[in-house]
Amino acid sequence: MPAAPTYIVAWANFVVAVMSLGVGCIFVFGTVSKAKLRWDCDLLDVDCNYSWRSIFSLVPDVLIATWTPVILGLLATSLHISSLRQWTPRSNLVLALFMMVLAVFGSAGYTGMLGVITALLAGFLGIVTACLHVAGHKDLAVLSL
Repeated sequence: MPAAPTYIVAWANFVVAVMSLGVGCIFVFGTVSKAKLRWDCDLLDVDCNYSWRSIFSLVPDVLIATWTPVILGLLATSLHISSLRQWTPRSNLVLALFMMVLAVFGSAGYTGMLGVITALLAGFLGIVTACLHVAGHKDLAVLSL
């Protein structure tokens, strides 16, 4: 088990990661619920299901705008769950930078005030995690659940 300050920050980072994933899921659910798949189209009607296509699309602008909070939330959460971990930051400074990216790009602009609160917490924890690095704590502020 890491030192007490690192362990506390790791738990806080995990909670904010789950909050960010929640922000993303709420946003995507709200967006997807607007998609309407129409069945009353002519056989070759090119714009019949535009609302569906405008959400379920591989166009980079649509894909990134819709799925960024979920992807960043999943990545942040997976840092703390050993069986899901795809990437591990090399230091608390890298983790702090990731928390800042999570705050700015994965939370702040999504799901109203919940996204703003999550972004503020992620940004604050980014600063605290950077302070751990500067203070010389070598244990990474992530859990191994």
